[in-house]
Amino acid sequence: MDESKVEVNKDVLKEIFKAANMQMPENISDDALKSALNKIKAKENTMAKQEAPENKAQAQPVDSFAPKNILVIDDIGVVTYQLRIMLQNLGYNVQVAKDIFSGINTFVRSNYAFVIMDLFVSTEQEGYTLLNETKKIITKNNLQTKIIVITASNKAENKIKCMNGGADVFLKKDVGWQDKLVEIIENDNSGLNVNNI
Repeated sequence: MDESKVEVNKDVLKEIFKAANMQMPENISDDALKSALNKIKAKENTMAKQEAPENKAQAQPVDSFAPKNILVIDDIGVVTYQLRIMLQNLGYNVQVAKDIFSGINTFVRSNYAFVIMDLFVSTEQEGYTLLNETKKIITKNNLQTKIIVITASNKAENKIKCMNGGADVFLKKDVGWQDKLVEIIENDNSGLNVNNI
């Protein structure tokens, strides 16, 4: 996946450098951004090791809907960090997974209102597998979770294939896509159906 196709707003860049305990340069180079993301990743890895339970159940029974829980599955660090900051600032509980395996393992351990997944995580085929497996779990357990597929791909057939595969929303990563995503989530939590947005 080409990270240069991803639009990142300035407020999120400030948050990234702040979280990395770095001064944000006036002109941000790829190297400076990578350095900040690497520091954040190291912090997240340390936190994950400290928080990891020794023995979690394969899947927990779901008794109630959790409208504030969101799972983001994307292998691009800047995207996952940006979405985590934006959604946490709106009061959501955000979990992040970087690949298909950790995505499914994380999903079966809790109840999520939304799964936001990149189609190319890390390949198109794996993205479709992730979509199909997530939809199977939702259907089998009668969950209310909505699946939002995000992608930088321009292929028109991807939208059709994703919607037929169980996605509730297909969102292209073009200019302003983060704001559209927040609008979809906020409107759905106000009682609107994401399919109608």
